[in-house]
Amino acid sequence: VAHLTIEAVALGLSAHQMAGFDGAKARELFDLPEDYETLTIIAIGYQGELDTLTEDLQEREKQTRTRKPMTEFVFSGHWNQPLDVAEAESLAATH
Repeated sequence: VAHLTIEAVALGLSAHQMAGFDGAKARELFDLPEDYETLTIIAIGYQGELDTLTEDLQEREKQTRTRKPMTEFVFSGHWNQPLDVAEAESLAATH
């Protein structure tokens, strides 16, 4: 997915990986074989114009995006033991 996204951007496209999709519906729509499992859905295409969206979607697109801090989902040594990012960067710099 990372390489696909990088290639899409290099070609002037946007790529958006999605979760929360209906795997059974994807199987039906795309005639996927039963022995395959849909793990992710990725939309790839050209970025649309903001003014083509409804007002509520325009407002949503204009909002500042936030990300969870890495300490909430990157662990070291044991589950739920947050990685000390500064320490990890320091170790990486010495190797």
